[in-house]
This record gives sequence, structure tokens and C-alpha cells, in this order.
Amino acid sequence: MDGREPEALIPAAVDTLPINFAILDDEGTILYTNRAWREFGEANDIELRPDTVGTNYLSITRQAETETAQAAAAGLSEILTGERELFEFEYPCHSPDKQRWFLMRAASFATSDQRYVAVAHFDITDRYTYQRQLEESNERLQQFAHVASHDLQEPLRMVTSYLQLLERRYSDDLDEDAKEFIEFAVDGAERMKAMIQGLLTYSRVETEGQSFDSVDLEAVLDDVLRDLGIRIDETGAEITAESLPTVRGDASQLRQLFQNLLENALQYSGEQKPRVSISAVRDGNEWIISVTDEGIGIDQEDVDRVFEVFQRLHSHEEYEGTGIGLALCRRIVKRHGGEIWVDSEPEEGSTFSFTLPAPDT
Repeated sequence: MDGREPEALIPAAVDTLPINFAILDDEGTILYTNRAWREFGEANDIELRPDTVGTNYLSITRQAETETAQAAAAGLSEILTGERELFEFEYPCHSPDKQRWFLMRAASFATSDQRYVAVAHFDITDRYTYQRQLEESNERLQQFAHVASHDLQEPLRMVTSYLQLLERRYSDDLDEDAKEFIEFAVDGAERMKAMIQGLLTYSRVETEGQSFDSVDLEAVLDDVLRDLGIRIDETGAEITAESLPTVRGDASQLRQLFQNLLENALQYSGEQKPRVSISAVRDGNEWIISVTDEGIGIDQEDVDRVFEVFQRLHSHEEYEGTGIGLALCRRIVKRHGGEIWVDSEPEEGSTFSFTLPAPDT
């Protein structure tokens, strides 16, 4: 075992890291660079390469004419003057055979007698590429949403209208089977319309959501209960709620979240009168909100499927619905930085829980 003190091992350890790392003094002069920093400059033949101990990193970056270098110089200047403690900046650095992206991070630290700056460059090419793919996927989703909201719904309206017109005009000439067939066709078109509208809402969670603000969840729940009042009366449902917190989020989407979960609890109550309870528990930097029912429950093998789009566990004859409600709940919770899950057993009811960041975090 190496007998050196741990502090003596730090340079050797840093030298093995796949991160471009350097230490500067409070004037921007390079005091230390690790192997990755030096090898990166050599491999990419970077002009005005700041990889030599004793050169001034700030002076070199100011000499470069690229926007990247100028931004790095500006941020580093603020670190050196004490205007800020941390600076982060993403930039491209493309070689002839590969496109690459990096994250520059600079932070100040001090010893008993002097202030220093640590500068690191992280290769984020994989993350950046994934992010671009995700953005392109979202763009395609938005294109689909546009088609769904216009091009697909119009033919459905036409089908429904002509079927209903056919029934009205020729009702006396149609036998019971024909009338039933028309009814089935109209019902199918209406269900498809509801699915398209659900998909449209699902696709717009990110792009058309409102900015986050302080949201009183008790007020949100009161609005939802008011809107569901007729259905609650018809089913004789008993809904109780503990004190709910104020969080930071999109009030409209959080309202949709509560409405979907409560509608789900009312719909899958089984033969008995629905009983639903809502609770909130603080857990560190987040709130856990739970909606518990005493309904038909869910098999363990299906607890993940219920949050997928169109993953229905029951036929339309058993229960109505589009199969999008819980998927929409998960998308809303994700946008708010939380998670959603369900604890359930068949015939034992279900507890849908989701987390929301506490407002002071």
C-alpha cells in the first residue's frame, strides 16, 4: 500500500480523470492541468491552446474571436473578480470527424491565504445528442398533435354526421339490426374522437403548460370537487381530504391531475359506494400526495401498465374511458419534477401517490 498521505495522492488521482481539469490563481494564470486537459488540446489542435502551466487562461480566451471563447472569458472574469462563485457554459467543439459538445464549469475556492479557481470541461456529447433526439421527438409529437386536432377530427365528424343523418331519414326503412349497427358505428367514432382529444392534451403538456406559480392544492381540490359534484351525488361517493399544502406549479395541470385521479377512483369503485381519501405528507424536500380508494384494485403485474398511453385493463363494455387519463397524470407530474406510482391489490383498493417539490426548495 502506498505510504503517502492522502493529500499527496490527489494530483495523481486527478490526472487519471477523463475530465479536462485545471487550477488557476486569482489572476487567471494556470497553475495545474491534468493529463486529459493537455491531451485534449494536442489531439484537437486548438489554436491559442491554454494547456501550459504559467500561461494566463483569461488572456488566451480573450484573444480568440469565437463566441464560445468570449463567453468563457466573460464568465471566468466574473469568477476571478468574485462577482459569482460558479459559472457554467455549454459549447460545441467539433473535430473534423466528430461533433462534440462540452460543459465548462468554473468555481472559486480559497485556502487560508489565497483564492483559486478550478476549471473543468466535461464531454456531454452523449447527453446533448440524446437531448436533441428528444427535442426532435417532441417536435414530431407536436406535428402529430396538429394533424390530430384538425385533419383527423374532421373526417370523424363527417362519419358521425352522415350516420346520424342516415338514421333520421331512413329510420322507418331500417330494421333493428341496422339501427344497432349505426349505433355501434357512431359510438366507435365518438370514442375515437375522445382518444384523439386525449392524445392532443397529452402532447401539449410541455409546450402549452402555464408558467409555474404558487398553487394552493386545497383550492385546486375544491374546484375539482365542485366540477365532479353531479357524479359524486349520483354515485353517493364519500370523499375526505386532509390538509393539503401550497406548492409551486401549473394550477391548470394540477387541477387536471386531481380530476383524473378522482374520476379514476369513482369509476373503478366496483359495486360498492365509492370511498376516497386524499392525504399529504412532507418528505424532506418534497410533498407526497396520495389518493386512496376502496375499489376493484389492480394486479401487481399491471401497476406499471396503467400509466402507459392506451393501456386499458378492462374492455369498453366493462368501463368507459380512453386509456389516456393516468398517462396524462404521469406526464403532468414529470413536468413538475415529481414521480407517480400506485400501490394496489385486486379487490383491496388502490393508492395513487405522487410527489411535488416543496416550494422552498
